[in-house]
Amino acid sequence: MKLISGMRLTIRHKMLLSFTLVVFAGLLSLLLVSVTITEQNVSRLINQDVVQLKKSIDLYIGQYYLSKNVTLDQQSFQTEADSLVKELSASVSAPISVYDAEGKGLSRLNSEELPASDDFAESMGGKIAYSVIRSGSSSVVSLSSPVESNGKLIGIVHLKKNYSELDAFTNRFLTAIRWFAVAIFVLVFLTAWLLANRITKPVARLAKSVKRVAEGIYEPVPVRGGNDEIMELTQGYNLMMEQIQEQIAMIERERDALQITQQMSKTFFDNVTHELKTPLTTIRGYAQIMEENGFQDKPFFDKGMRYIIDESKRLNEKVVQLLLFSTAGSEQIAYRFERVGLSALAGSVCEDMAVRGDKYGIQIHFLADEEPLYIRGDREKLREMLLNVLDNAVKYGGVHSKITVALSRNGADRCLIRVADQGAGIPEENLSHLFEPYYRLASANSDEERGSAGLGLAIVQTIAQRHGGQVVIESAPGKGTCVTMELGGVLNV
Repeated sequence: MKLISGMRLTIRHKMLLSFTLVVFAGLLSLLLVSVTITEQNVSRLINQDVVQLKKSIDLYIGQYYLSKNVTLDQQSFQTEADSLVKELSASVSAPISVYDAEGKGLSRLNSEELPASDDFAESMGGKIAYSVIRSGSSSVVSLSSPVESNGKLIGIVHLKKNYSELDAFTNRFLTAIRWFAVAIFVLVFLTAWLLANRITKPVARLAKSVKRVAEGIYEPVPVRGGNDEIMELTQGYNLMMEQIQEQIAMIERERDALQITQQMSKTFFDNVTHELKTPLTTIRGYAQIMEENGFQDKPFFDKGMRYIIDESKRLNEKVVQLLLFSTAGSEQIAYRFERVGLSALAGSVCEDMAVRGDKYGIQIHFLADEEPLYIRGDREKLREMLLNVLDNAVKYGGVHSKITVALSRNGADRCLIRVADQGAGIPEENLSHLFEPYYRLASANSDEERGSAGLGLAIVQTIAQRHGGQVVIESAPGKGTCVTMELGGVLNV
């Protein structure tokens, strides 16, 4: 294990290994394809030759009996067997043997007593067949052709033709292909080796210079000839060495950035407070009502327990996300976009916030089209956005009033969510400041429950923008407030 961990592949070795594997795989594939195509071509040539031999045999037998003015039948086939063997052998340049329908030899000139090949057995059943017999460097095709008269098998013509020369040519061709592949492999390997050396040597010099920088030695790397990326990298590195002192001075001048870091830390903890407040508010609301009603209303008790469990899970998820947020040092948690049923989500949020509204005699009415509306978004972030807006509507809405939540399409791929309350309204001079972090309006109800860090609308605006939309607030003193959230990414049902 120590030996393996101590081994290190340099860039040069990796380049050589990559080139070698790619070229080897390519040449191996080329060889396999060449062998397959060559074998297919040889088989096709043999098959075509066998077909031509069959046609020649049939044509010659027909002409032979026609010239003799003899009818082809079993008797004449046996009588003319010697002449057929002699003349057919000369015609096709291959040894011919003739047999009767039972496989008995009919001519003393037959090249063999009884063929043991599979094609001969098939021809006795009336089928034309051939087989290739290979032994060492020799290759022989055995062809058996049935002879019929009036639809009746009267004999078999059998021949053997040597294709050793074709096999030898094929082997020489494949051997040449293999040596050619080896030559290409060697040439590419040498080229890759030279190229790797040319590329990696300047990189190695840069690596040594970087190690000296770690030791506090700022020396430029000598620029060699060339006009490629390595030369540009070297020039850029040398320029970086010259600017190090300037960067250090700049860092010293920017020490005031520590104050910004402290402010960002405070912002982080304020966001943590706001992230955790919403689910805790829901849990508290249900718990208080359940404490007052006890077990008298069993359905509501079950519903309350379910919401408490769900919000507890969501609270736990937010704690985990905040821990990840703190570890990564990121300003925002990555959104997980998916298909979200916005109609169902908005209805669920309205139902959850109705519990808080009941404490102040506030009714929440949800209006939406009959056709469900779906959006590509982050379910939890959208829920958080709606909860923040409705939470503000309950805080600043009038006691014994009504809140209307309306969901509708706005074009092909956008939608609008309007949340209108009947509160005291907001002065015009305050509207432009509502999305600023930590900006708060005076609450009309209990400060203990309704106070916040002033981050709600800033978070709402951020979530809407991440979903390709925006937030618009319309309000006037004595006329209530309407918050319109426009979102993109609406999907077809």
